[in-house]
Amino acid sequence: MLFLLLRCLRRYRWFALLGGALLLSSVGNGLTYVIVFGKLLGSEARPSALTLAYILALAPGIPGSLFAEKLLFRMPLLPILILSESIGLAGLAFPWWALDSDSQLLLLASQGVAAFAGGMMVPVLSQILKNGLSPADLPAASSLETLIFAANVIFGIGLGTLLYGHVPPSGLFALDAISFVLSIGLLIAAHRVFRGVAQHTVEDSTGKIRWRTLPLQRKRSLLMLPALALVGAPAMALLPALAPQFSGEATNTGLMLLLARSAGQLIGPLLLTEKQLQRYDGKFILPVLFLALFIGGYMLVSLTDKQWLAMLLIVTAHIFSNIVYVLATLNIMRTFPIALTGKAMAKSWRIQLIITLTLPVAAGLAADRYDPALVLYLCSGGGFLAVIIGAGTGRVVKMTKSMKLNFKRSR
Repeated sequence: MLFLLLRCLRRYRWFALLGGALLLSSVGNGLTYVIVFGKLLGSEARPSALTLAYILALAPGIPGSLFAEKLLFRMPLLPILILSESIGLAGLAFPWWALDSDSQLLLLASQGVAAFAGGMMVPVLSQILKNGLSPADLPAASSLETLIFAANVIFGIGLGTLLYGHVPPSGLFALDAISFVLSIGLLIAAHRVFRGVAQHTVEDSTGKIRWRTLPLQRKRSLLMLPALALVGAPAMALLPALAPQFSGEATNTGLMLLLARSAGQLIGPLLLTEKQLQRYDGKFILPVLFLALFIGGYMLVSLTDKQWLAMLLIVTAHIFSNIVYVLATLNIMRTFPIALTGKAMAKSWRIQLIITLTLPVAAGLAADRYDPALVLYLCSGGGFLAVIIGAGTGRVVKMTKSMKLNFKRSR
Protein backbone atom coordinates (compact mmCIF):
# COMPACT_ATOMS: atom_id res chain seq x y z
CA MET A 1 0.00 0.00 0.00
CA LEU A 2 2.84 2.38 0.77
CA PHE A 3 4.38 1.90 -2.69
CA LEU A 4 0.96 2.27 -4.33
CA LEU A 5 0.38 5.50 -2.42
CA LEU A 6 3.76 6.88 -3.47
CA ARG A 7 3.09 5.89 -7.08
CA CYS A 8 -0.28 7.67 -7.07
CA LEU A 9 1.24 10.77 -5.52
CA ARG A 10 3.66 10.89 -8.46
CA ARG A 11 1.06 10.01 -11.11
CA TYR A 12 -1.78 12.33 -10.05
CA ARG A 13 -0.77 15.87 -9.28
CA TRP A 14 -4.23 16.70 -7.91
CA PHE A 15 -3.96 13.70 -5.56
CA ALA A 16 -0.68 15.02 -4.11
CA LEU A 17 -2.15 18.51 -3.67
CA LEU A 18 -5.31 17.11 -2.09
CA GLY A 19 -3.28 14.94 0.29
CA GLY A 20 -1.15 17.89 1.36
CA ALA A 21 -4.22 20.03 1.94
CA LEU A 22 -5.96 17.40 4.05
CA LEU A 23 -2.82 16.71 6.09
CA LEU A 24 -2.52 20.41 6.93
CA SER A 25 -6.18 20.75 7.90
CA SER A 26 -5.92 17.59 10.04
CA VAL A 27 -3.03 19.14 11.95
CA GLY A 28 -5.15 22.28 12.42
CA ASN A 29 -8.14 20.28 13.68
CA GLY A 30 -5.89 18.49 16.16
CA LEU A 31 -4.56 21.80 17.47
CA THR A 32 -8.11 23.13 17.86
CA TYR A 33 -9.05 20.00 19.81
CA VAL A 34 -6.14 20.47 22.22
CA ILE A 35 -6.83 24.19 22.73
CA VAL A 36 -10.54 23.66 23.41
CA PHE A 37 -10.13 20.77 25.84
CA GLY A 38 -7.14 22.44 27.49
CA LYS A 39 -9.23 25.55 28.17
CA LEU A 40 -12.15 23.45 29.43
CA LEU A 41 -9.94 21.49 31.80
CA GLY A 42 -8.16 24.68 32.90
CA SER A 43 -11.47 26.33 33.77
CA GLU A 44 -12.41 23.22 35.82
CA ALA A 45 -15.39 22.46 33.61
CA ARG A 46 -17.93 20.01 34.94
CA PRO A 47 -17.90 16.42 33.61
CA SER A 48 -21.18 17.18 31.84
CA ALA A 49 -19.42 19.97 29.88
CA LEU A 50 -16.60 17.59 28.88
CA THR A 51 -19.16 14.98 27.81
CA LEU A 52 -21.00 17.60 25.79
CA ALA A 53 -17.71 18.63 24.16
CA TYR A 54 -17.11 14.99 23.17
CA ILE A 55 -20.59 14.77 21.64
CA LEU A 56 -20.20 18.10 19.81
CA ALA A 57 -16.86 16.93 18.44
CA LEU A 58 -18.74 14.19 16.55
CA ALA A 59 -22.52 14.67 16.28
CA PRO A 60 -22.64 17.78 14.01
CA GLY A 61 -20.81 15.72 11.41
CA ILE A 62 -24.14 14.02 10.63
CA PRO A 63 -25.92 17.19 9.35
CA GLY A 64 -22.62 18.22 7.75
CA SER A 65 -22.49 15.05 5.66
CA LEU A 66 -26.17 15.41 4.70
CA PHE A 67 -25.57 19.01 3.61
CA ALA A 68 -22.59 17.95 1.48
CA GLU A 69 -24.66 15.22 -0.16
CA LYS A 70 -27.07 17.90 -1.35
CA LEU A 71 -24.16 19.80 -2.89
CA LEU A 72 -22.53 16.80 -4.60
CA PHE A 73 -24.25 17.32 -7.95
CA ARG A 74 -24.96 21.04 -7.65
CA MET A 75 -21.39 22.33 -7.66
CA PRO A 76 -17.88 21.02 -8.49
CA LEU A 77 -16.48 18.60 -5.93
CA LEU A 78 -13.29 20.33 -4.81
CA PRO A 79 -15.00 23.69 -4.20
CA ILE A 80 -17.20 21.84 -1.68
CA LEU A 81 -14.03 20.86 0.18
CA ILE A 82 -12.85 24.46 -0.06
CA LEU A 83 -16.17 25.53 1.48
CA SER A 84 -15.71 22.97 4.25
CA GLU A 85 -12.20 24.24 5.04
CA SER A 86 -13.47 27.84 4.99
CA ILE A 87 -16.16 26.92 7.53
CA GLY A 88 -13.47 25.29 9.70
CA LEU A 89 -11.33 28.42 9.46
CA ALA A 90 -14.29 30.66 10.37
CA GLY A 91 -15.03 28.40 13.34
CA LEU A 92 -11.72 29.44 14.93
CA ALA A 93 -13.40 32.73 15.81
CA PHE A 94 -15.31 31.03 18.66
CA PRO A 95 -12.33 29.77 20.70
CA TRP A 96 -10.46 33.01 19.89
CA TRP A 97 -13.26 35.03 21.51
CA ALA A 98 -13.23 32.59 24.42
CA LEU A 99 -9.59 33.39 25.25
CA ASP A 100 -10.58 36.54 27.11
CA SER A 101 -14.02 35.55 28.37
CA ASP A 102 -13.37 31.88 29.27
CA SER A 103 -16.84 31.16 27.88
CA GLN A 104 -17.46 27.43 27.80
CA LEU A 105 -20.34 28.00 25.36
CA LEU A 106 -17.97 29.50 22.78
CA LEU A 107 -15.52 26.62 23.25
CA LEU A 108 -18.29 24.08 22.73
CA ALA A 109 -19.53 25.96 19.65
CA SER A 110 -16.08 25.68 18.08
CA GLN A 111 -16.22 21.89 18.44
CA GLY A 112 -19.59 21.83 16.72
CA VAL A 113 -18.36 23.90 13.76
CA ALA A 114 -15.27 21.71 13.33
CA ALA A 115 -17.39 18.53 13.40
CA PHE A 116 -19.85 19.97 10.85
CA ALA A 117 -17.00 20.86 8.49
CA GLY A 118 -15.44 17.41 8.97
CA GLY A 119 -18.75 15.71 8.18
CA MET A 120 -18.97 17.64 4.92
CA MET A 121 -15.73 16.04 3.77
CA VAL A 122 -16.91 12.42 4.03
CA PRO A 123 -19.12 12.08 0.92
CA VAL A 124 -17.16 14.61 -1.13
CA LEU A 125 -13.75 13.05 -0.55
CA SER A 126 -15.00 9.59 -1.53
CA GLN A 127 -16.64 11.00 -4.64
CA ILE A 128 -13.46 12.85 -5.66
CA LEU A 129 -11.28 9.77 -5.23
CA LYS A 130 -13.73 7.53 -7.10
CA ASN A 131 -13.95 10.05 -9.96
CA GLY A 132 -10.26 10.76 -10.24
CA LEU A 133 -8.48 7.46 -9.58
CA SER A 134 -8.42 4.45 -11.87
CA PRO A 135 -10.02 1.28 -10.38
CA ALA A 136 -6.56 -0.25 -9.84
CA ASP A 137 -5.47 2.79 -7.81
CA LEU A 138 -8.51 2.96 -5.51
CA PRO A 139 -6.66 1.32 -2.56
CA ALA A 140 -4.51 4.46 -2.40
CA ALA A 141 -7.64 6.34 -1.29
CA SER A 142 -7.79 4.33 1.93
CA SER A 143 -4.06 4.88 2.53
CA LEU A 144 -4.57 8.62 2.17
CA GLU A 145 -7.40 8.63 4.72
CA THR A 146 -5.22 6.66 7.15
CA LEU A 147 -2.38 9.19 6.84
CA ILE A 148 -4.86 12.04 7.37
CA PHE A 149 -6.11 10.43 10.58
CA ALA A 150 -2.54 9.82 11.75
CA ALA A 151 -1.67 13.47 11.09
CA ASN A 152 -4.62 14.54 13.21
CA VAL A 153 -3.61 12.35 16.15
CA ILE A 154 0.19 12.39 16.03
CA PHE A 155 0.99 15.83 14.62
CA GLY A 156 -2.15 17.76 15.56
CA ILE A 157 -3.11 16.44 18.99
CA GLY A 158 0.41 15.21 19.81
CA LEU A 159 2.15 18.45 18.83
CA GLY A 160 -0.59 20.52 20.45
CA THR A 161 -0.23 18.59 23.71
CA LEU A 162 3.54 19.21 23.75
CA LEU A 163 3.17 22.92 22.96
CA TYR A 164 0.17 23.63 25.19
CA GLY A 165 1.31 25.50 28.28
CA HIS A 166 4.64 26.43 26.67
CA VAL A 167 3.26 28.45 23.76
CA PRO A 168 0.52 31.06 24.34
CA PRO A 169 -2.94 30.01 23.06
CA SER A 170 -2.81 32.92 20.61
CA GLY A 171 0.34 31.38 19.10
CA LEU A 172 -1.37 28.00 18.73
CA PHE A 173 -4.33 29.72 17.09
CA ALA A 174 -1.98 31.39 14.64
CA LEU A 175 -0.50 27.99 13.68
CA ASP A 176 -4.03 26.62 13.43
CA ALA A 177 -5.21 29.41 11.12
CA ILE A 178 -2.08 29.17 8.94
CA SER A 179 -2.69 25.43 8.43
CA PHE A 180 -6.26 26.12 7.24
CA VAL A 181 -5.18 28.96 4.90
CA LEU A 182 -2.45 26.81 3.35
CA SER A 183 -4.92 23.93 3.01
CA ILE A 184 -7.40 26.13 1.14
CA GLY A 185 -4.61 27.30 -1.18
CA LEU A 186 -3.62 23.71 -2.02
CA LEU A 187 -7.26 22.75 -2.63
CA ILE A 188 -7.65 25.63 -5.08
CA ALA A 189 -4.56 24.40 -6.93
CA ALA A 190 -5.89 20.83 -6.89
CA HIS A 191 -9.21 21.99 -8.34
CA ARG A 192 -7.46 23.60 -11.31
CA VAL A 193 -5.56 20.39 -12.07
CA PHE A 194 -8.39 17.97 -11.29
CA ARG A 195 -10.63 19.29 -14.02
CA GLY A 196 -8.08 18.22 -16.60
CA VAL A 197 -7.35 14.69 -15.34
CA ALA A 198 -10.69 13.41 -13.99
CA GLN A 199 -11.22 10.07 -15.69
CA HIS A 200 -14.90 9.44 -15.16
CA THR A 201 -18.11 11.29 -15.84
CA VAL A 202 -20.74 11.62 -13.14
CA GLU A 203 -23.75 9.37 -13.72
CA ASP A 204 -27.40 10.11 -13.11
CA SER A 205 -27.56 11.85 -9.74
CA THR A 206 -31.17 10.83 -9.04
CA GLY A 207 -30.15 7.37 -7.83
CA LYS A 208 -31.02 6.55 -4.23
CA ILE A 209 -29.76 3.89 -1.89
CA ARG A 210 -32.70 1.65 -0.95
CA TRP A 211 -31.79 -1.09 1.50
CA ARG A 212 -34.39 -3.59 0.28
CA THR A 213 -33.19 -3.48 -3.31
CA LEU A 214 -29.45 -3.56 -2.59
CA PRO A 215 -27.51 -6.72 -3.50
CA LEU A 216 -26.07 -8.61 -0.54
CA GLN A 217 -22.51 -7.56 -1.39
CA ARG A 218 -23.42 -3.87 -1.20
CA LYS A 219 -25.30 -4.39 2.06
CA ARG A 220 -22.21 -6.00 3.55
CA SER A 221 -20.05 -3.15 2.29
CA LEU A 222 -22.30 -0.61 4.02
CA LEU A 223 -22.26 -2.53 7.30
CA MET A 224 -18.50 -3.07 7.64
CA LEU A 225 -17.79 0.36 9.17
CA PRO A 226 -20.68 0.03 11.69
CA ALA A 227 -19.41 -3.47 12.54
CA LEU A 228 -15.98 -2.01 13.27
CA ALA A 229 -17.59 0.58 15.55
CA LEU A 230 -19.65 -2.05 17.39
CA VAL A 231 -16.50 -3.93 18.35
CA GLY A 232 -13.94 -1.13 18.51
CA ALA A 233 -15.70 1.90 20.00
CA PRO A 234 -16.23 0.50 23.53
CA ALA A 235 -12.70 -0.93 23.63
CA MET A 236 -11.07 2.34 22.59
CA ALA A 237 -13.21 4.35 25.02
CA LEU A 238 -12.20 2.09 27.92
CA LEU A 239 -8.49 2.06 27.05
CA PRO A 240 -7.55 4.95 29.43
CA ALA A 241 -9.48 3.19 32.22
CA LEU A 242 -7.07 0.25 31.97
CA ALA A 243 -4.05 2.51 32.70
CA PRO A 244 -4.20 2.31 36.54
CA GLN A 245 -3.45 -1.42 36.48
CA PHE A 246 0.10 -0.70 35.21
CA SER A 247 2.98 0.67 37.23
CA GLY A 248 3.77 4.37 36.94
CA GLU A 249 1.64 7.50 36.81
CA ALA A 250 -1.80 6.76 35.36
CA THR A 251 -1.82 9.88 33.17
CA ASN A 252 1.51 9.08 31.49
CA THR A 253 0.56 5.43 31.10
CA GLY A 254 -2.77 6.39 29.53
CA LEU A 255 -1.01 8.69 27.04
CA MET A 256 1.44 5.92 26.12
CA LEU A 257 -1.42 3.51 25.49
CA LEU A 258 -3.16 6.08 23.29
CA LEU A 259 0.10 6.60 21.38
CA ALA A 260 0.33 2.84 20.83
CA ARG A 261 -3.22 2.89 19.49
CA SER A 262 -2.36 5.63 16.98
CA ALA A 263 0.80 3.80 15.90
CA GLY A 264 -1.17 0.64 15.14
CA GLN A 265 -3.77 2.62 13.19
CA LEU A 266 -1.02 4.12 11.05
CA ILE A 267 0.97 0.92 10.49
CA GLY A 268 -1.91 -1.43 9.67
CA PRO A 269 -2.90 -0.25 6.18
CA LEU A 270 0.72 0.29 5.13
CA LEU A 271 1.47 -3.40 5.71
CA LEU A 272 -1.05 -4.49 3.07
CA THR A 273 0.08 -5.25 -0.47
CA GLU A 274 -1.93 -4.81 -3.67
CA LYS A 275 -2.10 -8.60 -4.12
CA GLN A 276 -3.47 -9.05 -0.60
CA LEU A 277 -6.17 -6.45 -1.24
CA GLN A 278 -7.22 -8.26 -4.40
CA ARG A 279 -7.32 -11.55 -2.50
CA TYR A 280 -9.36 -10.07 0.37
CA ASP A 281 -11.78 -8.21 -1.95
CA GLY A 282 -15.41 -9.19 -1.30
CA LYS A 283 -14.56 -11.75 1.43
CA PHE A 284 -16.57 -10.78 4.49
CA ILE A 285 -15.17 -13.59 6.63
CA LEU A 286 -11.71 -11.98 6.73
CA PRO A 287 -12.86 -8.70 8.35
CA VAL A 288 -14.74 -10.79 10.92
CA LEU A 289 -11.53 -12.72 11.66
CA PHE A 290 -9.54 -9.48 11.99
CA LEU A 291 -12.18 -8.09 14.38
CA ALA A 292 -11.81 -11.26 16.47
CA LEU A 293 -8.04 -10.71 16.63
CA PHE A 294 -8.64 -7.07 17.59
CA ILE A 295 -10.93 -7.87 20.52
CA GLY A 296 -8.62 -10.73 21.53
CA GLY A 297 -5.72 -8.27 21.77
CA TYR A 298 -7.71 -5.93 24.02
CA MET A 299 -8.79 -8.80 26.25
CA LEU A 300 -5.15 -9.78 26.71
CA VAL A 301 -4.31 -6.15 27.58
CA SER A 302 -6.76 -6.35 30.48
CA LEU A 303 -4.99 -9.47 31.78
CA THR A 304 -1.39 -8.21 31.81
CA ASP A 305 0.31 -5.87 34.26
CA LYS A 306 3.30 -5.12 32.00
CA GLN A 307 3.04 -1.82 30.14
CA TRP A 308 5.42 -2.79 27.31
CA LEU A 309 3.39 -5.91 26.59
CA ALA A 310 0.14 -3.95 26.71
CA MET A 311 1.51 -1.42 24.21
CA LEU A 312 2.61 -4.22 21.87
CA LEU A 313 -0.83 -5.84 22.10
CA ILE A 314 -2.58 -2.53 21.40
CA VAL A 315 -0.39 -1.81 18.36
CA THR A 316 -1.15 -5.30 17.03
CA ALA A 317 -4.88 -4.99 17.73
CA HIS A 318 -5.14 -1.70 15.86
CA ILE A 319 -3.15 -3.03 12.93
CA PHE A 320 -6.01 -5.49 12.46
CA SER A 321 -8.76 -2.91 13.11
CA ASN A 322 -7.41 -0.49 10.53
CA ILE A 323 -7.04 -3.25 7.96
CA VAL A 324 -10.78 -3.73 8.46
CA TYR A 325 -11.25 0.02 7.96
CA VAL A 326 -9.31 -0.09 4.68
CA LEU A 327 -11.34 -3.07 3.44
CA ALA A 328 -14.60 -1.36 4.44
CA THR A 329 -13.91 1.87 2.57
CA LEU A 330 -12.44 0.03 -0.41
CA ASN A 331 -15.47 -2.28 -0.70
CA ILE A 332 -17.83 0.71 -0.78
CA MET A 333 -15.78 2.37 -3.52
CA ARG A 334 -15.61 -0.81 -5.58
CA THR A 335 -19.16 -2.10 -5.20
CA PHE A 336 -21.12 1.15 -5.67
CA PRO A 337 -21.30 3.09 -8.96
CA ILE A 338 -19.71 6.52 -9.21
CA ALA A 339 -22.99 8.40 -8.74
CA LEU A 340 -23.69 6.64 -5.43
CA THR A 341 -20.19 6.29 -3.94
CA GLY A 342 -20.28 9.51 -1.90
CA LYS A 343 -23.82 8.84 -0.65
CA ALA A 344 -22.95 5.24 0.29
CA MET A 345 -19.81 6.25 2.17
CA ALA A 346 -21.68 8.98 4.05
CA LYS A 347 -24.51 6.60 4.95
CA SER A 348 -22.14 3.98 6.34
CA TRP A 349 -20.10 6.65 8.16
CA ARG A 350 -23.22 8.13 9.81
CA ILE A 351 -24.26 4.74 11.19
CA GLN A 352 -20.72 4.23 12.48
CA LEU A 353 -20.78 7.69 14.05
CA ILE A 354 -24.08 7.06 15.86
CA ILE A 355 -22.63 3.86 17.33
CA THR A 356 -19.44 5.72 18.29
CA LEU A 357 -21.53 8.36 20.07
CA THR A 358 -23.69 5.98 22.08
CA LEU A 359 -21.69 2.86 22.97
CA PRO A 360 -18.64 4.59 24.56
CA VAL A 361 -20.90 6.71 26.77
CA ALA A 362 -22.77 3.60 27.95
CA ALA A 363 -19.49 1.72 28.46
CA GLY A 364 -17.99 4.63 30.43
CA LEU A 365 -21.00 4.85 32.73
CA ALA A 366 -20.87 1.10 33.34
CA ALA A 367 -17.11 1.24 34.04
CA ASP A 368 -17.77 3.76 36.82
CA ARG A 369 -19.58 1.01 38.75
CA TYR A 370 -17.99 -2.19 37.52
CA ASP A 371 -14.53 -3.45 36.60
CA PRO A 372 -13.49 -1.78 33.28
CA ALA A 373 -12.08 -5.10 32.05
CA LEU A 374 -15.44 -6.82 32.62
CA VAL A 375 -17.26 -3.99 30.84
CA LEU A 376 -14.78 -4.34 27.95
CA TYR A 377 -15.55 -8.06 27.63
CA LEU A 378 -19.31 -7.48 27.69
CA CYS A 379 -19.50 -4.44 25.37
CA SER A 380 -16.94 -5.31 22.71
CA GLY A 381 -17.64 -9.03 23.00
CA GLY A 382 -21.36 -8.35 22.63
CA GLY A 383 -20.66 -6.17 19.60
CA PHE A 384 -18.60 -8.96 18.03
CA LEU A 385 -21.40 -11.44 18.70
CA ALA A 386 -23.84 -9.09 16.94
CA VAL A 387 -21.49 -8.98 13.93
CA ILE A 388 -21.33 -12.79 13.84
CA ILE A 389 -25.12 -13.07 14.02
CA GLY A 390 -25.51 -10.46 11.28
CA ALA A 391 -23.02 -12.26 9.03
CA GLY A 392 -24.77 -15.59 9.63
CA THR A 393 -28.19 -14.10 8.89
CA GLY A 394 -26.88 -12.69 5.61
CA ARG A 395 -25.58 -16.10 4.54
CA VAL A 396 -28.89 -17.77 5.41
CA VAL A 397 -30.84 -15.18 3.40
CA LYS A 398 -28.50 -15.64 0.43
CA MET A 399 -28.83 -19.45 0.56
CA THR A 400 -32.63 -19.22 0.85
CA LYS A 401 -32.88 -16.97 -2.20
CA SER A 402 -30.58 -19.27 -4.16
CA MET A 403 -32.68 -22.33 -3.24
CA LYS A 404 -35.89 -20.56 -4.29
CA LEU A 405 -34.33 -19.55 -7.60
CA ASN A 406 -33.12 -23.11 -8.28
CA PHE A 407 -36.55 -24.48 -7.38
CA LYS A 408 -38.28 -22.11 -9.84
CA ARG A 409 -35.84 -23.07 -12.59
CA SER A 410 -36.39 -26.78 -11.98
CA ARG A 411 -40.14 -26.50 -12.38
